[in-house]
Amino acid sequence: MPTFNLFISNKNINEQKLSLSKEYSLSNDDIIIYALYLPNFNELTNDLINFLTPDERNRAKRYYKEKDQNRFIICRSILKFVLAAQTKLDVTTIYLDYHPNKKPYLASHPLLHFNISHSEDFAVIAISRNMVGIDIEYVSENFDFIPLLPDIFNDNEISSIQKAVNKKTAFYTSWTRKEAFVKGLGKGIDEDFKKIPCLEGLHCIDSILLKTSEKWQVYSFDLADCYIGAIAFESLSTISKNLVMFTMPNTMKELLEMAQTRNN
Repeated sequence: MPTFNLFISNKNINEQKLSLSKEYSLSNDDIIIYALYLPNFNELTNDLINFLTPDERNRAKRYYKEKDQNRFIICRSILKFVLAAQTKLDVTTIYLDYHPNKKPYLASHPLLHFNISHSEDFAVIAISRNMVGIDIEYVSENFDFIPLLPDIFNDNEISSIQKAVNKKTAFYTSWTRKEAFVKGLGKGIDEDFKKIPCLEGLHCIDSILLKTSEKWQVYSFDLADCYIGAIAFESLSTISKNLVMFTMPNTMKELLEMAQTRNN
């Protein structure tokens, strides 16, 4: 009898307002998602850029479009506020290192895992004590996904998408599940992407592909109108972890209070 090591399903994750006066300690059973509506942060970029290193500022400048520059500044700086809130580090001193696969990590807290995804006007940051990956996608009405199906999905997955009432939603749901999982593993989109399951239920994946002996769970969730997301995480048991999603505060006063409250 095969040993199942991956569970895929849907989950209703209600977005909550972050209480700045409350400390959210991250246990081994917790995963926190911070949601950002990027246009709400555009006016803060001149302040947020001060929390980037010289290398990060140069990286932002390399983006041709101002919108892309702002997105990088916002996502990278807000990530530092999130990490400061969880680690009690001074947000101005947080420096990110990179694994060989270019996935960032916090050297002073190697067991604190995080992942970022962005699409159009939204970004999300997931943070956990276990390996985690997250992906969101904007459901574009004009995107022709049909030619991509044979390169991304196996026959059963293609059949499931084609039989769905809303094929486009089924495509993005399946895509984000695969993407979140490979991001959690720290893999790129390569020849193994097609081998990653995306249909609901229990699955058995080769441990060589998994690169870990632990079990994983993947959940789809709705972020906003026309946005679909998925989160994948390593789990020592079949019990679902505590998933919570907060709306990220979008004023400098609130951001600084968020970090300082956790640092007191």
